[in-house]
Formats: sequence, C-alpha cells, structure tokens
Amino acid sequence: MEDAKKEAFDRWVDFASVILISLATVLTAWCGYQAARWGGQQTLLYNTANADRINASVASTRADTLVTIDVAMFLQFINSVAENRPEETAFLRARFRPEMRRAVEAWIATKPRTNPNAPSTPFAMPVYRVAANAEVERQRALAAASFAKAQEAEEQADQYVRLTVIFAAVSFLAGISTKFVFPNHIIVVVVGFLTLIFGFVRIFGLPVL
Repeated sequence: MEDAKKEAFDRWVDFASVILISLATVLTAWCGYQAARWGGQQTLLYNTANADRINASVASTRADTLVTIDVAMFLQFINSVAENRPEETAFLRARFRPEMRRAVEAWIATKPRTNPNAPSTPFAMPVYRVAANAEVERQRALAAASFAKAQEAEEQADQYVRLTVIFAAVSFLAGISTKFVFPNHIIVVVVGFLTLIFGFVRIFGLPVL
C-alpha cells in the first residue's frame, strides 16, 4: 500500500516537473526575445549618439570657421582705420556678420582709442556670440542623452540574459529531478519552483519593449 502511494506521489512529482520545464521554457524564450529587443535598442541608441557627436563636430568646425572669418575681417578693419582708409573701413564695417557687427559697434561705443578701460577687442565682450556654438552644445547634449539611454538599454538586455540563465537552471533542476527517488526529487522540484518564482518576480520589475 505504501509503495502504491509512493508511485502515485512520484507521478505527481513528475507531472510537476513537466509543468516546471514548460513554464521555464516559455519564460526563457520570452527573456531571450526581450534581451534581443533591448540589444537592438542599445545598438540603435549608440548609433544615434555617434551621429549626434558627428553633428556636434561639424557644428564645432563651422563655429571655428566663423570665428576665424570674424578675426580676419576685424584685423582688416583695424588696419583700414589705422591707415585712414574710410571707404574700406565703411565697406568692412557693413559686411561683418550680424553677430560680429553688434560686437564691433558695442566695442566702438566704448571708445577704445581714448578709454584705457575699454575691452581689447570685440571678442572680449559679452555681446560677441557665435550662434553655431549653441548648436554644438545642443548636439553634444543629444549625444550624451542617447549614450545614457543606450547604457540603460544595455543594462536591461543584461538583466534579461541573466534571467534566461535562471530559467535554464529551473529546466535543469526539473530535468534531473526524475533521476532522484523519494524524497530527494521533491526537494529538487521545490527548489526549482522557488527559483522559477524568483525569476518570475524579477520579470515584473523590468521594462518591456
């Protein structure tokens, strides 16, 4: 009679093992799918960050070029003033970039010839701005944000990969439980279910794509 009860109990344990393997297999597949999705998101965001860095580099080159142009024209302007060539002075003054022109006009208003406290050049004045520099900062900020999001996506992918390992362990425990006899196979199955529950709870704490 006792042997019959053990056989019946063994069948229930075997059935529980099958259920355990089935659930672990489904959850392993789901975690693998999510890991792949997050991995793809990570790659996309890293590519976006690289593109933003390239745009920032292009904008920085453009800003440096505009500053170089401003400096060159200002030197010509100063030379024309020093050599008393009013027509050339007026020509250059009218052709400064709008940003540079505002700075030059503000600098001239400080009377640099007679005022020892006047700024040395328009470039030393707060009014001098190169709008392209704002684009540089914007692109750099976008690159930093995309890079941070890519790192987050990488972490999420790693989390799902770790869960696939946990569920693989559950399948392993369920599989080897059939090789044990009463009551050891019960212990193995219980450990498997506890591990499954642990992994299942962890899934609910992760974002889904």
